[in-house]
Amino acid sequence: MKKLLVFACLLAALSCRKNALEPSQANCEKAAAEYEKVITDWSNDPTNKTKCEAVKKSLTNIINSCSVYTAAQRKVYEDQLKDYTCD
Repeated sequence: MKKLLVFACLLAALSCRKNALEPSQANCEKAAAEYEKVITDWSNDPTNKTKCEAVKKSLTNIINSCSVYTAAQRKVYEDQLKDYTCD
């Protein structure tokens, strides 16, 4: 869980760079808002597998919606998400 939270913080920090987002900014902001909601829900119930999966899905949406990531960065993040299990 620690790795996922560190990863999430890194992801959020990179997503917030000024003027880094292109026309997909609205999608990125929507994905970030959804992530904030699901991570809050999961933090209140960290053993809930469904909420954990929602966080992983939300992070995937951020990776795909935000244009600040290069293809190589996306690959690294996607691989980290695949390695993380919600057991």
